[in-house]
Amino acid sequence: MELIFPILLVFLVGIMFLSVRRQKKAAADAKEMQENLQIGARIQTTSGMYGTIAGLADGTVDLEIADGVVTRWNRLAIREVVHADDLADSYPGVGLIDPDFEANGIHDDDEDLDALTENDDHISLDKSRGDQDKA
Repeated sequence: MELIFPILLVFLVGIMFLSVRRQKKAAADAKEMQENLQIGARIQTTSGMYGTIAGLADGTVDLEIADGVVTRWNRLAIREVVHADDLADSYPGVGLIDPDFEANGIHDDDEDLDALTENDDHISLDKSRGDQDKA
């Protein structure tokens, strides 16, 4: 019965040691990845945004997130480099959209828009003259 406390203490210290060791290894791997970034690499940020590295500076990375749209990020915000095998997964749904598809009947035809607005019942929030006299 006397040995339970020392055995439990050794067990807890061992678990803490292994946990800290694993965290240090993960931090070292992340630091190495962030130091070895290259222009043109496809990455994912910690917020889940995908982009292509357009420029590198001391503590920042310029990411092209769309054609011609470049944003500046802190290097620490880079979560991982997306490898060529995983590129299809970085754009879920790409290739599944039919360009002729009209979502909910919405398209660029002004005639249909005019027809929709003619039949709408508009509610005005302006008070009429009669309502102002009562107040």
